[in-house]
Amino acid sequence: MAIRDKEFLLNMYKNVFISRVSEHRILELYKQGLVKGTVTLGEGNEGAIVGLMTALNPDTDICNLMQRDFGGYLVWGASVYHMFCHYLANAESPTGGKDGNVHHGIVEKGLLPMISHLGAMLPNVVGAVYGRRQRKIPSVGAAIIGDGGTSTGDFHEALNIASVLKVPVLFFIENNRWAYSTPNSLQFNCKRLSDRAVGYGIRGKTILASNTVEVYETVKSIVDEIREKPEPYLLEAITYRLGGHAAYDTADYVPEEEVMNNLKEEPVQKLRSFLIDEEVATSEELDELEKTWENHVTEEANRALQAGKIDSKKTNWNVYISPNSRSTHTLPPVAFKELTAVQAINAALDHAMKNDETVLIIGEDIGEYGGPFKSTKDLFPRYGRARVIDMPLSESGFTGFGIGCAEVGLRPVVEMQFADFSTDAITQIGINAGTFYFRTSHPLPLTIRMPGGGGLSFGPCHSEDLEGLFLTFPGLKLVYPSRVSDFFELLLASIYDENPVLFFENKYLYRRIKGDVNFNGTIRSLERAAVFKEGEDLTVIAYGAMFHESVKAVKEIEEEQGVSVEIIDPLILKPLDWETISKSVKKTHRLLVVHESWRTGSVGENIVSGVVERNFLDLDAPPLICGAPDTPVPFAPELEKVYRPESLKIKSEIEKLLDY
Repeated sequence: MAIRDKEFLLNMYKNVFISRVSEHRILELYKQGLVKGTVTLGEGNEGAIVGLMTALNPDTDICNLMQRDFGGYLVWGASVYHMFCHYLANAESPTGGKDGNVHHGIVEKGLLPMISHLGAMLPNVVGAVYGRRQRKIPSVGAAIIGDGGTSTGDFHEALNIASVLKVPVLFFIENNRWAYSTPNSLQFNCKRLSDRAVGYGIRGKTILASNTVEVYETVKSIVDEIREKPEPYLLEAITYRLGGHAAYDTADYVPEEEVMNNLKEEPVQKLRSFLIDEEVATSEELDELEKTWENHVTEEANRALQAGKIDSKKTNWNVYISPNSRSTHTLPPVAFKELTAVQAINAALDHAMKNDETVLIIGEDIGEYGGPFKSTKDLFPRYGRARVIDMPLSESGFTGFGIGCAEVGLRPVVEMQFADFSTDAITQIGINAGTFYFRTSHPLPLTIRMPGGGGLSFGPCHSEDLEGLFLTFPGLKLVYPSRVSDFFELLLASIYDENPVLFFENKYLYRRIKGDVNFNGTIRSLERAAVFKEGEDLTVIAYGAMFHESVKAVKEIEEEQGVSVEIIDPLILKPLDWETISKSVKKTHRLLVVHESWRTGSVGENIVSGVVERNFLDLDAPPLICGAPDTPVPFAPELEKVYRPESLKIKSEIEKLLDY
């Protein structure tokens, strides 16, 4: 036995034992109807997770935990009391009842919060480790996944990214041989999951996880090595699920012989026998300790049962951190003459990176090549590969990587080569990032650049405007500039917002508009729309390329009819500046919303419904939406010209409203 420290070994046993006893008590409370949702037990898995987590350093390292990893929380300092409170969803719950059972983390300690989309957590670990090492912290990560989760795309994307970037992450597979009711034989076709390491050019190994001490020693050896010589490692731990998938599952599908074999390898009793055999403690000493630990669990469970219920009126329902506060960040003033929109983007990225080492950019072909639209031109030679990170073609993986960087305090800017490709990262953007503050009360300063829109004959897979899709996810901010100065200033504002921001860029405008930038050093807040032009007879709300088409249409109709039209550039599509919109409609009594994206589920529908709720009695005509039809974006220029709203179509809609 390599470890001779009695206190160390007994503490390891304490975490294994308390994990088992606590989960048994949680199951009892579930059967009594006091624990809601469901309960997924880690019975049989305690040795794997306690051995793993004990080998890590909570002061420097990063990990995610899975649904059978109760003991891992204990190792890294979670109290039994708060674990019970979380299952009971009471007023003392670590998430305030916003999430439950095993779905929480300790972000400040590097324990990232769990979501049910299991593979999606792994790129976060890779990004968080990378982020900490950027800040000179000698971090190592444990990216934990089950055997079923190894079939997800994010598992492979995370492995590949970690391998390419040489990020020291231990990919730890808890293989209990059943993914819910699906056996290994229907999940993968390799002999061992560790065999997959070869395909990523890294090392791999398979161990039996029934002996907690052996798990610890194996992991400690690997972690010490990759901490000094950074690279990922794939470790498959054969664990044991001594029950069903969850409390409601009787696991009748598991062969009886396997059940009996699993019981022989049960880790709690195995560690107890080990301690006695190695003369670390006598059976009588362990009896006394176990009695003390059982009493502690009982006391903490009873205390949790006495905690108050959640008061929905006192709950912080905000999905944004400090939603109405101005940024406290400043940057040196700077001015530019006659920039194109894409040059303004490049200048904003350069200005942020030059003055703030926490800003980095992530994407495909953004390094030496400078990006397909040259928005990152010349940034690679200035800031290097560590901050201008060319990624493999894996949108979900590198978006999750960016989330991980943001979770540890960096300000990553993720570039989607085309906004269309962001659909590969829906879980990362909408579920992982969008819900992060609500679940954790921690900031997530992530910016995702979304080049979209048509007019360039790029066809249906390179021309979509997807702001309406992401409008449905709580916790995301949506920004869509129309003018050059806003491309610059709003990108800086997005980078320095503490929430995840989708920064939509209309590709058609990249080199078709020019303007000056006069940045005074103050970072704008993402909250106010711009009244571009005041008017009395009609309000037009338009953004992106359609802002410029609308300005053209309004100019023509004002000259022809002598009317006065107000034009609002919303800038921030979520959260909308309802004050400015309502004030305008109250004055003009008519509303037209113009955008390039589809009508169904659109920003236009959101604005119209909001105006009807707020300003119904102020309206003299039904509000209208001028948008694209609900079809894919066509390729041929003749078709795309008809598909996209242009000034003549906008002018026609304005005339309808004025004539009503």
